[in-house]
Amino acid sequence: MNPRHLNEIKGIVVIAAGLLIFLGISSYSASDIALLSYPVNYPLKNLIRVFGAWMSFGLFFAFGWISYSLPLVLFFWGAAKFKGKIFFEPFRFPGLVLLAFSLSSLIGLTSNAAETSFERSGLLGLAFSQFLSTYFGAGSWIIAIMLVLLSCVLVMEFLVSSFVVKMIEGTKAKLKLPAVKFNLPRLINKEKKPALAAPAVQARVKSDALPKAVSTRVPEDRQTIVPYSKEEGVSARIELKINDAPKQNPAIRPKSVQLKAGTYQLPPLDLLEESPASSSRKALEEDLTGNAHILEDTLLDFGISARVANIERGPAITRYELEPAPGVKVVRIVSLSDDIALAMKAQSVRIVAPIPGKNRVGIEVPNTSVGAVYLREIFSSQEFQEAKSKLTLALGKDITGRAVVSDLGDMPHLLIAGTTGSGKTVCVNSLILSVLYRATPEEVKFLMVDPKMVEMSVYNGLPHLLCPVVTDAKKVSSALGWLVSEMEERYKLLARVAARNIESYNQKEERIPYIVVVIDELADLMMVAANQIENAITRLAQLSRAVGIHLILATQRPSVDVITGVIKANFPARISFKVASKV
Repeated sequence: MNPRHLNEIKGIVVIAAGLLIFLGISSYSASDIALLSYPVNYPLKNLIRVFGAWMSFGLFFAFGWISYSLPLVLFFWGAAKFKGKIFFEPFRFPGLVLLAFSLSSLIGLTSNAAETSFERSGLLGLAFSQFLSTYFGAGSWIIAIMLVLLSCVLVMEFLVSSFVVKMIEGTKAKLKLPAVKFNLPRLINKEKKPALAAPAVQARVKSDALPKAVSTRVPEDRQTIVPYSKEEGVSARIELKINDAPKQNPAIRPKSVQLKAGTYQLPPLDLLEESPASSSRKALEEDLTGNAHILEDTLLDFGISARVANIERGPAITRYELEPAPGVKVVRIVSLSDDIALAMKAQSVRIVAPIPGKNRVGIEVPNTSVGAVYLREIFSSQEFQEAKSKLTLALGKDITGRAVVSDLGDMPHLLIAGTTGSGKTVCVNSLILSVLYRATPEEVKFLMVDPKMVEMSVYNGLPHLLCPVVTDAKKVSSALGWLVSEMEERYKLLARVAARNIESYNQKEERIPYIVVVIDELADLMMVAANQIENAITRLAQLSRAVGIHLILATQRPSVDVITGVIKANFPARISFKVASKV
């Protein structure tokens, strides 16, 4: 049977049971029970007759007034079944019984008369409340409240610490203390309120801290290209471009942005580690010119006359730009890739023939030592600072050593694949920090899913989070379902003001934030609820771009059962690290 049909059958049964219990306890009369009254009512006053009379008697006898909450619980449970959501799990049943017992005991403490207390709290609540009053006195209230809190933790995963933090933050806000509230208002307010003035903020660095752009012109003081001559040496003819790390300005401080409670300040670049000083430039130049000489000699051994006209060294790859002599076929150079790798002592080389926009052939050789790319270096680059989007992502450096950034809004979703230890999680953290360094909590919100429970736990407590990091795979479908509802609600808002996308809406009405969904391991989720997860991700990927909802999915195993054809078709932007199978 279809799981959806099965859920609807369960929902109907649960709601019907809740309705029967509600009618039974609402029409309860003690005169219907032979143990309590003689003669009994005939016919019975209870709407559910004999079953309703004894069922309501049993509930009131055991739990008292708390019995009225049972139909309400069943109604919500049945509604959750209709929506395919998990409302109640079997392992929480003991916590639910403890909650009813502790609440009955707490109600029993409010009355001194045994008869009144029995009517309110039932037999269990009366017995335990009298036991507490006899042996603990005033301390019985502390024990009863403690049991209520413990049962709430078991049933609803209620965090007492979070509740205390919210109370403290609310008190600070009322006292107008400069503290940022963690509970921001709803993303979309149905009642129109005055828009909060939130000027766009970019953490710009001073002009002297920006790295100098790589020029495409050859400086006048450098040697121009001349025909190949063995006598003059290689170093006199090569234009070297060694990209050093840009100097950092320790005085960088982002501007403050006024929020509803206090001020929020974008994090300073001082929190990030600086890139270490590079090795001797002179020794590096000698190394590169020596390799260029080896490259030219290798080609000459195979009867190919070419000269190295330019060298560009990046953090992981060095590109040697060759100018073949007239009459030399490019295909001859391409066919020598293995021989060139052998001569350069490299595992492999990549030949770009020709380099786009140039009349040269590029020989890309891996560096003997890979240079680390530091986030601080990317964040202080001109490309990142001049980007206008709040969703600008720092991806790293290209082969020439220039910073590579991209706008998530243009992608509009991103798929990342990589095995353990390949750098996938580092990449995801870099993307998250890229947004945190540019956007306030009122501009961008995050929904993070981490089935492994350890990768994203450090982000708990950030004001940018819609909710704490979701670690239970069974709850992810509910979170994505809420996100689909949020997307549909946003489309209604856009249609109401005739706005085409979130940018035009924010110019007309109260600003609504972007939402970035980060899922760290998609394979684990697809094993739990593949159909629900796939349907939600597909719907979001197809429709959510215009309303400012974007997805970043990461997985270790990009196989067809994880990255299905439907998901694959809606994620044109992909980052691939070392994987066992192709994406």
